[in-house]
Amino acid sequence: MGLFGSDEAAGEYTATQLDGSYTQTVDETPGVLLGIRPYKDNQGIVDGAAMLQSLHDVRTKGLRSKNISQHHSFELWFDEEKLKFYMHAADEDAADKFRRRVANSYSNTQVFRVEGGDAFPQIRPDDYIAGAELDLNRHYYYPIRNHQGEGFERDPYGEMTSEMLSTLETRVVVQVVFRPAKNDWTEGDGGLLSRDEGVDDVAEGLRSDQVVGWLNPRTRDASKKDREAADIVEMQRGQYGFHTNMRILAASPDKYEAESRARGVAGMFTRYYNTMTEQGFTDAPVPASERASFIEKLHAREWEDREMILSVNELAGAAHVPNKEIETPKIDWRYAQRGGEVPADSQREE
Repeated sequence: MGLFGSDEAAGEYTATQLDGSYTQTVDETPGVLLGIRPYKDNQGIVDGAAMLQSLHDVRTKGLRSKNISQHHSFELWFDEEKLKFYMHAADEDAADKFRRRVANSYSNTQVFRVEGGDAFPQIRPDDYIAGAELDLNRHYYYPIRNHQGEGFERDPYGEMTSEMLSTLETRVVVQVVFRPAKNDWTEGDGGLLSRDEGVDDVAEGLRSDQVVGWLNPRTRDASKKDREAADIVEMQRGQYGFHTNMRILAASPDKYEAESRARGVAGMFTRYYNTMTEQGFTDAPVPASERASFIEKLHAREWEDREMILSVNELAGAAHVPNKEIETPKIDWRYAQRGGEVPADSQREE
């Protein structure tokens, strides 16, 4: 990943088996796991952006204002033949805030603390495992496609959740770990590969004429595409941002199914968030030798600095509660309005 280029993902999605099983109960989970049952009549990505805006709470310490903000996660599971939505909060205070903010942003959506049982789909000894982590094709100053930028023809979750559907024995997880970035994230401290340039510097460079050619140097005027790219980059200024990790896991006793689901879900992310600036997600399949530790990362909801920051609008497109625009079957919808009767088989609390 670089400011003016991209790295190709290496590796394959060949699924392998691990020695032993991997389970995590709610009691073993650090923090608090919240379940979400979406009500169909919400604004989807737009409501997601409003919720994330309200959750941007940066904590710093010391003379250098070191970012010590907590990290949390948004998760989609295909487990037991249902598509389910979760948020993991770092502690009780964050969980209480999440419950209130999700309920306020997504009208009639049910948010509940998961009590007892599994805090992550079980991985069994006979399962084949495949997975990936997502990165950005270019430096994060270049935004991915989002509803406020180039826009979506339709919610990309329609295709992505359809790709998660599988057999009863198959489990698929998409995990998005996010941590508030400091408000100056666009102002020149963009990581080792940014050359200490901010978004204004990048935009100015895109609008500037360039000298091209070696044997016969000549000046090339900035193209229309360059100028449009400069406008897009400048839109990042003043936006709240989140340091982000994105992980995909597929587990199944069917080797082909595990490979297909991991590759397919990653492919939806790499396909639907691309922009005219050639920004978008790239997938990095997890090597077989690292899959056990990858599962441990998923269990821990671990955050690591992968030099990926997404603005509120960008993150909302990649991590949100969907609405009725999504026609994917087997989503665990909530059908009663707030105050109405909850289905009898629900072991959840408001």
